Amino acid sequence: MGEQMLSQLFYTVTTRLLEWYTRPRSVGITLLKYGSALVIATAGADYAIQFARQSKEDGGLSFSIGTGQGIPFWLTLVFAGTGLALVAAGAIILVADYRRERRRRLVVIEMRGLHASPDSPAVEKVVPTFRGDRRHLPIDFRPQGLEGRVDPAYLLERVSSMRTALHTLVDGADKRDVQVAIGGLAAVPALFLAGMLIDDESHVHLYDWDRSAKCWRALDGADDSVRFLPPEGGPTAVGAEEAILVVEASYAVNQTDVTASFASSLPVVRLRIETPLADRFWSEQKQAALAAQFRDAVQQLSAAGVRRLHMVVAAPASLSIRLGMCYDRRLLPDVAVYQFEKGLTKPYPWGLQMPTVGRSAAVVRL
Repeated sequence: MGEQMLSQLFYTVTTRLLEWYTRPRSVGITLLKYGSALVIATAGADYAIQFARQSKEDGGLSFSIGTGQGIPFWLTLVFAGTGLALVAAGAIILVADYRRERRRRLVVIEMRGLHASPDSPAVEKVVPTFRGDRRHLPIDFRPQGLEGRVDPAYLLERVSSMRTALHTLVDGADKRDVQVAIGGLAAVPALFLAGMLIDDESHVHLYDWDRSAKCWRALDGADDSVRFLPPEGGPTAVGAEEAILVVEASYAVNQTDVTASFASSLPVVRLRIETPLADRFWSEQKQAALAAQFRDAVQQLSAAGVRRLHMVVAAPASLSIRLGMCYDRRLLPDVAVYQFEKGLTKPYPWGLQMPTVGRSAAVVRL
């Protein structure tokens, strides 16, 4: 465990140093810098200081200072003209960059659905390389009171309003100038639905809450090559139109909880990591690979005749959103994603039926 943490720390530090060293420099500022330096150097070279030591009876020194005697006049014009041209080009590029940055928009969607949701806004913390207009879109449906549970109806209302609010914030902007960052802490059904709703956006960044560092963080970690095992209780063992899909990424799902919440006649298919661990999903490549495995597993179930899925997901927020983003509502089975509530007789008391073919909006499923 210690070696893995040191390896992760070394990777993070090295990555940050490389990003700083290879960070994109503004062409306009570079031209201004070198153009100004060339003009100053030309003027300095042309300003000739002549020292003349004259023998006098008292052994004193005399100095004479003159201009235009350092380098030929035509060469001065060439160097100075080149420097001024670079300065002018740099200024033009800077103005163009400024106008382009004013057009660019980054909408940071922050899901706040748990008691433990941090109060530190994510809007200034994510996508640090972005230069332009940042806009914050908090989706807050936290329970009232420490003992309060998530209200599924209120959750659905708030999450369903996300697309309208997003379109309002980017209204009038060219889609090529719009980026979206989404993350937060919320119930899994809300995260999965948010992923499905945001799927049409072309430039999407995922971020998550680093519980160890207590800060918002991009998916910038190393890929540890850990993947899902082959599905257990695969499609050939299903032979039914309805099934339960259990996804175990960050935590193991107790089979007793599943049995207590769903009809015993429904077959259970498990897609799991051999040793589920939280805080091991900071790699963009790893999450993309896991999402592809998830999509393949659902496609296999669909090919085996499954038309309705009841899904239980134990995964970090960013991966839950990504699974929703990769779920093809037009081709894959109807799916309901359920919320876990510890201590209840029915541990998965409700879920969200996701918008798929023939269903324009999500609904609460009790």
